[in-house]
Amino acid sequence: MINNDKNHIEIKDFKNNIATCFSYSRKRKIGILGGSFNPAHIGHVHISEIAKKALKLDEVWWLVAPQNRLKLSIDMEGFSKRLNQARSLTKKNNFIKVIDLEKKNNLFISYETVNFLIKKSSKAKFIWLMGSDILKNFGKWIKPSQISKKMPVAVIERPGYSYSVMNSKETFLLGKKINPSKSKLLYLNKNPSWVFIKKKLVAISSTEIRYLKSKNQKG
Repeated sequence: MINNDKNHIEIKDFKNNIATCFSYSRKRKIGILGGSFNPAHIGHVHISEIAKKALKLDEVWWLVAPQNRLKLSIDMEGFSKRLNQARSLTKKNNFIKVIDLEKKNNLFISYETVNFLIKKSSKAKFIWLMGSDILKNFGKWIKPSQISKKMPVAVIERPGYSYSVMNSKETFLLGKKINPSKSKLLYLNKNPSWVFIKKKLVAISSTEIRYLKSKNQKG
């Protein structure tokens, strides 16, 4: 089906990662990467690839948020544009599923999304993924500890956020820190637990991309 809106892209282009291709009922180990993806970039892909290898994931689901209450809506592109751009970026990465789950189910708070996934799935095992740059604001989320109580968390290093992460108060919200050598078994932990995955990552962010785009437009 083709949508004539310039912000939409042909759905058939994303047959490998549109929402209809994921399933709650399969026995899979899945990493959950939520965010605004404003815009999605190669840093998100790199985080997903590292998480897949370190945690031995079958899939990584990108949950594109309808809106982030910690970010100004004036700087936020429309949901459809962000969703389609993320799908376009990942169309060759079959293990990444870009999903509009939160938009379709009116989920606007991360812990509610976690509860939804847990209740919906009887076989899938989930791990919450976040870059270390996101952890600095984790304490400002609504009921952040409810996330780590339901899903183990993997924090993936982002350039410039290694030392600050290891010594931040937000880590206490995540539970017990496990040794990275046991990352592949993280999903088995019944009590709140997390792992810090320290790898060389791409030094790029959505904020930098928006800044460069704005600068080029003004120039």
